[in-house]
Amino acid sequence: MSLSEIKFPKYNIFITKLFNLILTLNPEEQRYLLKNVGKLIFKEKRTSARKVCRIPVRYFYNKRIYNNFIINISLSGCFIEAQKSLLVGEKILMDIQLDGDDKSIWVKDEVANANRSGMGIEFEEVSSNLLEKLGKLLYSGRII
Repeated sequence: MSLSEIKFPKYNIFITKLFNLILTLNPEEQRYLLKNVGKLIFKEKRTSARKVCRIPVRYFYNKRIYNNFIINISLSGCFIEAQKSLLVGEKILMDIQLDGDDKSIWVKDEVANANRSGMGIEFEEVSSNLLEKLGKLLYSGRII
């Protein structure tokens, strides 16, 4: 078989960029990436039905406060519309006011996915108070 008969796989620019990015990581970061890449690829993305909404949200990350909107929500997480997303795996503290309630609900969260539109957030520590309020919002016929 001659060299011209061998079919080499065509690689797109994304693979090249991924390789270059991986090569810039230190060994600890490479181990973290390897450990968590399976979670990103094989993990079921949604465990609860989501409801479209527009809820103001304030969240804290790295000693900064961000104000944006939740554009869909479920019992297990939400999607925050944001011009600049955080990295997957980052931990945030979110402050939400639901259903015209005067009291804020604080939730510890993790960024589960991110894209140009914003961030998918997975609730980590959900209080019974938040679950009750989310249940009322999600299963009522109202638009939030």
